[in-house]
Order: sequence, then structure tokens, then C-alpha cells
Amino acid sequence: MNILQNSRRRALLLSTACIAGTLLQAAPVSAQTVLEEITVTAQKREQGINDIGFTVNAFSGDLLKERGVFTSEDIAQITPGLTVNDTAATGVPLYTIRGIGFQDYSTAASSTVGLYFDEVSMPYTVMSRGLVFDLERVEVLKGPQGDLYGRNTTGGQINFISRKPTDEAGAGMTVGFSSFETLDVEGYINGPIAQGINARLAFKTTQSGKGWQKSLTRDDTLGKKNVYSLRGLIDIELSETAKLLINVHYSNDQSDNKANTVYDGRLAGLSEFNLPYRQLFPFVVSGTTPPWYSTGDNRAADWTNSYTDPNGNVFDIRPKRDNQLIGTSVKLEWDISDDITLISVTGYDKFDRVESNDWDGMAANDSSNINTTDLEVFSSELRLTGQTDKLLWIAGAYYSEDTMDELYNYFMSDSLFGTGSVAFGAAPFMFSPILQLHTRYNQKTDSQALFGHVEYNVTDKLRVTVGGRYTQEDRTWSGCTFDAGEGTLAGFLNFAFGANLSPGDCGTIDDDPASPNYIFGVIGGPNVNDAFHVTTTTIETNKWMFKFGLDYAVTDDFLLYATVSNGFKSGGFNGANSNTTQQLKPYKAEEITSYEAGMKSTLLEGAMQLNLSGFYYDYKNKQEQDRAVTFVGNISGLTNVPKSRIYGAELDMQWVPAEGWFVNFGAAYLNSKVSEWQATSNDSVWPTVVKFDASGIELAMAPRWQLNGGIEYEWNISNTLMMKLSGDVNYTDKTTGGAQPENATGAYTVANLRAILSSTEDNWSVMIWSRNLFDKYYYPAAYTGGNGPFVRSVGMPRTFGITLSYDF
Repeated sequence: MNILQNSRRRALLLSTACIAGTLLQAAPVSAQTVLEEITVTAQKREQGINDIGFTVNAFSGDLLKERGVFTSEDIAQITPGLTVNDTAATGVPLYTIRGIGFQDYSTAASSTVGLYFDEVSMPYTVMSRGLVFDLERVEVLKGPQGDLYGRNTTGGQINFISRKPTDEAGAGMTVGFSSFETLDVEGYINGPIAQGINARLAFKTTQSGKGWQKSLTRDDTLGKKNVYSLRGLIDIELSETAKLLINVHYSNDQSDNKANTVYDGRLAGLSEFNLPYRQLFPFVVSGTTPPWYSTGDNRAADWTNSYTDPNGNVFDIRPKRDNQLIGTSVKLEWDISDDITLISVTGYDKFDRVESNDWDGMAANDSSNINTTDLEVFSSELRLTGQTDKLLWIAGAYYSEDTMDELYNYFMSDSLFGTGSVAFGAAPFMFSPILQLHTRYNQKTDSQALFGHVEYNVTDKLRVTVGGRYTQEDRTWSGCTFDAGEGTLAGFLNFAFGANLSPGDCGTIDDDPASPNYIFGVIGGPNVNDAFHVTTTTIETNKWMFKFGLDYAVTDDFLLYATVSNGFKSGGFNGANSNTTQQLKPYKAEEITSYEAGMKSTLLEGAMQLNLSGFYYDYKNKQEQDRAVTFVGNISGLTNVPKSRIYGAELDMQWVPAEGWFVNFGAAYLNSKVSEWQATSNDSVWPTVVKFDASGIELAMAPRWQLNGGIEYEWNISNTLMMKLSGDVNYTDKTTGGAQPENATGAYTVANLRAILSSTEDNWSVMIWSRNLFDKYYYPAAYTGGNGPFVRSVGMPRTFGITLSYDF
């Protein structure tokens, strides 16, 4: 297996290098064209991407559309060092940059990677769907960026920048039809609506009438899409020195969610399953293979459509979304003088969802959930920017507040804690099975910060950058895992502890020996019910961060840089099901110190851009999944890894070897290691906690290699028609899963191909495309399917499509 994976990696490297070498020899310099310089706003002002002293990957909106980047998760396909996948079946995507990622499936967990839509932070990744359309560009900033960006993150930032209104009237439409009866329609209208007022209205919808996943046990499919998104922008020229940009956006997602696929864990060096479940019993007895095991088929999966509780209430738990995001932002730019500009950015977003997911990958009810979430985020940033011949400075203040209310409705009737306990004779649950749980919580976060950024040109070639930020953040969490109203959790706790809880009561057990309601202090007495109560906790984070950088322009086309920066992500709480109050203790803030050096070069008289960087991360208190040892078994929880480190290198090359040709290649290498961590072993059985030394293991979601390469050729076939052929190959190395080997993923390579016919005036095009051209089976995420089985979350199979675009 390793030989095959290494061969694929070497083949991608060698093939790209050979193609590039052949083309370079074939094309004299005089026949080459010049690369177009990319302008970004990564440092809160317009700059050429090659003038910035840290690693930035930027992609134009046209390139994203051509490559089939329809969601924020898709950007990982074209960005070395970035991974986006699922932590579990709760509908919460996980963003990781250079191994800096947060392996939590709770909605309440803020991201280690900052997500910004038109300069407004989306602190919770579940909000990031649906707004990736009509984009001017996307910027991926790597490493801590706290001296210029609002929320506290450690991994980096992803900036989504919408196309802005202009005074040129126009409109456009893009229509695509592809596999699984999928229809994509995107359009815009742009132009002046009054003197000094320009507007742009853009929309997108994706509809599919056929699911791409097939049930392993019945005639049923899953994967239909039903998404509507709308964005309106109004640019108002208030005066010669001031302008206002108003952004209103809306997204409605009624799509199916993806189901998991169960596999025999022994194929990955695990036990066959994590815990037995009711449907497994006859196959354990007969020694035969369950029909829901599957590997190698990227359409195979299974799921549960409904559940009926003991009171006759029927729940629709088919994996699907009912999500709405509505928001607005206002940006004011005012040139106070020739050298000083005041900028204010204020945003508000409200996100509501009712989303169901199937963890276990079976037509059974070992683990399923419905998340009902109400989330509101408000933020405001005020900054002053000044510039002289040698000095640029930015000073600002930031404030944000968000509130989240969530009901995590968890169904587990077939698990070993439910009716599976009866089949396998597992005490004490066989005497009082638990069928359903309600975890309800409220979280409120207030964050304030002051920041400053200074760049000083010591000479024409040498620039010094200094940045700093102070943040104060308060986060309050209040919640409990309640009986779901059908009495099974209350019945179990009454049976096990002699309580007299009623249906719907809080069922989280106080296991803190210092508490007056400690379960073993009140058990057997009249106040035993006091041991089951809502927990409320507040954490405060007060942190400084810094940045120091040196840039040296050897020539106008060759920049050397070195940066030392520090960042942090504030602490938080476990938003998953809790058996005990100890599980609800907050985890601490994580902190990273980054050392990075690199070069940015323009070569071959402007025909090639070659950037190279190396970095070292000193990682303290990394927030990571661990196991909480409770009365009812080991439950996934959250902790801090005291010390770990990451080092690596990245290469980014873009090249026009001859007129009409374009070659790009990107590579990211990571070496991660836990330096100090006593992790909890799954062999722990309450009250005995077994620890093991996890030092030396790799971090989860940190592939050693990520490679992507692409080549395209464009030529005129007549005076009015042009043709372009392009393709790209993307490789992601295996991951270990960190301290939880069931989270490991395999290496995979995905290839895409496109053919585009367009007018020489560039006002219309027809594109025929295929993604995952060779129908590669791959799984970007894997984990325990809630309680019992081991599951994989597979990528989509091969798809074909045709896309027509026209600008009026």
C-alpha cells in the first residue's frame, strides 16, 4: 500500500516536472507571455500578492468557477496545506491549515481557521455554506494573522471577497447540468441606479432530482440538492472622500446530507466494531458478514429514515438540512486626509437550522441526531490607516458578540446502551435501556480587541513589520443532557442511582467530589435528585499576540522574508452529550508561535512565479479530542495537548511557458508530532482511568504531502472562437488519526478535466467537464459511527457536466 501511494506521489511530481521541462525547452522566451499580477487585500489594503511577507494563496472567481469550487469546503482541492472534512455526522465542517485544526463536532466550537465573508467574521464553520458564488477572489492566509483580523485563530484565515458594484451596466447568467440530474443556475445584474449609487444583485441555485448515494439494503437514494442563495450590494458615493457599501445576503439549504459507510474495522488494524449493536447480533452468532459493510464503492452507504419512540412520536431522521442564513453588513470608508483613512465594518448574521444526520451508516438506530440551532453573530470593527513615504500604519478596535441556542436530539435505541444491551446481555442497560437523549445548551461569547500594525521602509529594499493585539473574551455556557421526554434516561438513572427523576429532567450526573451535590455524597438520601443539574460556567481569556517581520527586496522581482508571529484560539466547552459534569469542564485556550521564512520570485521575464516557504510551529495546549471516562462508558470529549510541534515547507509555481499555455504546481509538506500528552486509553473502565504516553504520534488531519498540478492550453480556432483544454490532479496523503486511529484516512488522488469553447470577446462560453475523472474511491474523513461501528465519509464519484455562461 505504501509503495503504491509513494509511486502515485512521485508520478505526480515527475509528470508535472517533465511537462514543464519539455515546454520550457520548446518555447523561446520571446514567445512567452507575462503572468497577470494578482492583487489581494490580505493586509487590509490592496497589494500585489508577491509584495506580502507571508504565504498567501489567492484564486480568482473565474478560476474557482472553472475548477468547480461550489462550496467553501471545495477550496481545499486547489490549496496545498488546507484540508476541509467532517469531524462526525453533525453537519459541522472542519478546516485545517498546516495541521492546525480542531477535531470537534460540536456546533459551539469556533474554528482554528478564520472565515471572513467581505471582511465580516463567520466564527462558526456551520455558517460557511451557501455564500460561495459571484466571487471576485478567495484568499487563503497561512499562519496567525491576529494583528489585522477580528476573531482569535491559530491556523490562518480564508477571505471570501464578493464582486463589487460598478457604474458599468451589465448582466450575466451561468447554467449547468450535470450528473444525478443536477441543475446549477447563477446570475447577476450590475450597474448604476442613481447618480453616485451603483448596485449588484447576484443569485445562485442548485437543484438535483436524483441522489448520488445508494442504500446497501433497500431501494433508496440520498444526496439531492436544493439550495437558494441571494446577495445584494449597494455602493454609495457619499462625497468625494467617503463611500458606503451595503451588503445583504440570504441562503436557504434544503438539501440531503451525506450518509456514512460502515466497514470492518479489522481492515484498518482495529477491532471489527467499537461496540456491538442490536442488528449485529445474528451475524455474530452465525459468523457471516453484515450486508452493510462496504469498501471500494463510493456510492454505497446506508441510513435511517425514521424513528418511533415508546410514546408513539415519529421522528423524521433522514439525513437532510433545513438551514437558513440571513445577514447584512455595512462598510464605511472615509478619507479624512490625503494620508489617513477611517474604515468601519459592521456585520450581523442570523443562522437557523434543523439538520438531521446518520452517524452509524446503517438502516438502524445505533446513532442518529437532529440538531436544532439558533445562532446570532454581531461584529463591528473600526480602524484608521495612515501612510507616508516610508511608513504605513493601521490601528483599530474590534467588538463581537454571539449567542447560540441548540437542541442536540440524539437517537440511540439500537446501541449497546439501548436495546442492543438486551440482545448481548449487557448490564446494567439491559434492565433499563436508554433510547434517546436531549442535550440542550446556550452559549454567549463577547470579544473585544485593540490591534496595531506598522510597516516601515528602512531602505528602498528593507521593510520591517511589527504588529500586536490585545484580546479580552468572555464565554458563558449553560446546559445539560436531559431525558428526551419518553422517560428512558430518567428510568435508567432512577434504576442505577435510586433517584426519582421524571421524563424531561436533567440527567447529567454531578461527579465532582468538591461539589455539595456530588452523587456519592447524596446517593441514598432525600436529596439524590440534586446530583442531576444544569451546569453553568464562564471562562475569561485575556491574551496578547505579536508579529515581527522582515522583507528584503533583492530585486523588483525577488523578495526574501522572515516572520515570527504568535496567535491563540480561546477556550470553550464540550457541546456533545454528557453523562457527568466533569465532561463539561472548559478546555483552555491554545497558543501557537510561528516561525516562517521564504521567497517570492518572478522569473523568465515575468513568465513564471515561483514561491517557496518553510515554517516551524511551536504549539501549546492544542485543543483536541480525548475520551471522558464516565459511568456509562467512554465518551468522546475535549482536552488540551500540552506540547506539540509542526514543521514543513510549501511551494507554489505558476508558469506561462509559451503563448496559450499555463502550468501550475503546488506542494505542501508537513511533519507533525505530539511532544507531551498523557492521553486517555479506551481500555479505561470507570472509575479507573488508564492513561498512555501519546508523545511521538502525529497530529490528526495533518497529511505529510499535499500536491496539486494543472496544465491548460488555449488557442484561437477562428477569428471569433477560442478553445481551451485543461486538467488538474490533486493528491492528499494519508493521515494517522492522532490518538484515535479510527479517525485515520487513506491517501488519494483525484483528477479533473475540462474543455471550454468561448468567444474571443469573452462574453460567452460552453464548458464540458468531469470531476473525479477516474472514479476514485476515497474517504476524506473516518471515525467511530457514534457508538458501535467504524465508518467512513466518502467523496463523490465521477461526475460529468456541461456549463453555459453568457454576459449581456
